[in-house]
Amino acid sequence: MESDKDLIILVDDNPANLKIGKNILSEKYTVATVPSAEKMFSRLESVQPALILLDIDMPEMNGYEAIKILKSKPETKDIPVIFLTARMESDDELEGLSLGAIDYITKPFQPSLLLKRIEVHLLVVEQRVTLEKQAAELKYFNDNLRKAFSTYLSEEVVEEIVSDPTKLQLGGTERHMTALFTDIKNFTGVAESLAPEELVELLNYYLSTMSDVILEHKGTIDKYVGDAIISFFGAPLELSDHALRACTAAILMKRLEEELNSRLAKKGMPSLITRIGINTGEMIVGNMGTQKKMNYTIISNAVNLASRLEGANKQYGTQILTSEDTVKETQEQILFRRLDRIRVIGINEPVRIYEVLDIYADASAALHDMVDLFNKAHALFESRNWEAAQNEFNCILKRFPDDGPSLFYLERCRQYLQSPPANDWDGVFSLEEK
Repeated sequence: MESDKDLIILVDDNPANLKIGKNILSEKYTVATVPSAEKMFSRLESVQPALILLDIDMPEMNGYEAIKILKSKPETKDIPVIFLTARMESDDELEGLSLGAIDYITKPFQPSLLLKRIEVHLLVVEQRVTLEKQAAELKYFNDNLRKAFSTYLSEEVVEEIVSDPTKLQLGGTERHMTALFTDIKNFTGVAESLAPEELVELLNYYLSTMSDVILEHKGTIDKYVGDAIISFFGAPLELSDHALRACTAAILMKRLEEELNSRLAKKGMPSLITRIGINTGEMIVGNMGTQKKMNYTIISNAVNLASRLEGANKQYGTQILTSEDTVKETQEQILFRRLDRIRVIGINEPVRIYEVLDIYADASAALHDMVDLFNKAHALFESRNWEAAQNEFNCILKRFPDDGPSLFYLERCRQYLQSPPANDWDGVFSLEEK
């Protein structure tokens, strides 16, 4: 069909040349012939050709003058122009190409060569337009991808996904990584003491502050559940030091919590205490759900344990608990305190738990002393020397009266002095609460 053919405008002041050119070109293209540059500009007001064949030597306005105007206007600057002229000097050709022409063909010409050169140039233009369209679509996709993921991924992780969108496919992979769960102590009581507007303001500020720490350490926000944050380290970016990053983030979150509570106190709002659980292990991570609605998340017993450790803080009077698997990957960089071997709901295998206290190099001498004293007392406790352990915990509490684990173990010593566990007790404590 005529309308399916590309339109070419042939500009020449010689009627014979226009007739010959139209006869040659009409086999493949729709051809509009005009006798002058002025007529060409008039025609361009109503049509957008695929290409212009432009003579140079014409009265009133020559081809060089015409192409300068074409290239200066936004609406015509991208139309390909080929000079079709009797001028054969190389300087003329150089000037034509420097003004923006894509080719320079001299008369007389071979019809087949003219058609082939036009075909090649139009193919190049078509490919350029396709690439530009694809680039625009890719930019739109990437911009929206960045916008969607930037709320729960760090900039580095977002860029990694943008560079390899196949990571967004539905499905999961097994990976060794670290999960971090947070929850606010007695948040229900806090919520009841505030007006709805105050509660929303407080929660948004708190979640933003804590989430920023996670993202700064290349963690991924899985989801928010009320006041709780579920996050992980080691996906989609593989991080060899994911355990260290998680522990460091938890410590810095507690530091920021102090600043946050100072601000809240000035506003007459209640303080917040964050409990954190961390665990390292094999986890399934990926996009789970449906093709229309998916969530980039983690599942496994190792994930469940991180959640249980967050809850176990209530019993031990601690604020950050982690497992031995995490400790093994962060030794000498984080200061820990060794606690019990426990069995949590839903996981039969006992695990040794530790309290995360501080970045090792940042910890005060007093905190190091407290850990040394506690380790001595705890060793006595595990050897079933309840009385000696009780005395050691009492000594600790004289120096550190608010130490939650020492208070916890002191009460246990008193209980076991009155009613000791069975002789075959394996030293594992089963936690009955989530």
